Amino acid sequence: MIEDPPDPNNSNAARKHDASPDEEPNEVLERTFLTMYRELLPYLENALGSSDAALDALQDTSEKLARRPAIDTVRDPRSYLRRMALNFGRNRRKAGARFLSVQQAWLEGIVDPAPDPEMRAAARQDLAIVLDALAELPGRQRAIFFDKWRDGLALGEIAKLRGLHRRTVEKELKRAIDHLRLRVGRMT
Repeated sequence: MIEDPPDPNNSNAARKHDASPDEEPNEVLERTFLTMYRELLPYLENALGSSDAALDALQDTSEKLARRPAIDTVRDPRSYLRRMALNFGRNRRKAGARFLSVQQAWLEGIVDPAPDPEMRAAARQDLAIVLDALAELPGRQRAIFFDKWRDGLALGEIAKLRGLHRRTVEKELKRAIDHLRLRVGRMT
């Protein structure tokens, strides 16, 4: 069972954890950390901007102390622990900011392939103009235009299919394209 850390406002608890001359720095830091845990939490919440960030920093600090790193004598364990926890919190925030900036840049690079409502309305209007212009073409020009652009037939194939001379197909196709350019040119 995990016990709550001692109350830092209790002066007896604070005195009980004072360092003795033969005590290891890690032991002093562990005891001091337990003593000041409740004091560190609001300090880190304020400094880091969230309780989650503060709890993560305290967890990182606790894990570091549990590994018992090689530490020389610490003159002021409270300041040392406050700085250690704050550094852990800031390092986490920096790592998160790097990830977010990459993630945000990646998201900004994605283009939505679906047109917005304004673009769809404009496209419908343009299509209506083109369809009206196609409807205005004489039947033979319209048929030659669709043979070429919809069906992908070569001019010789169109001439053979329609029973026309190749030069006639070329002229009719040019007239159809000129008419469409004139009508579509008005919409731009």
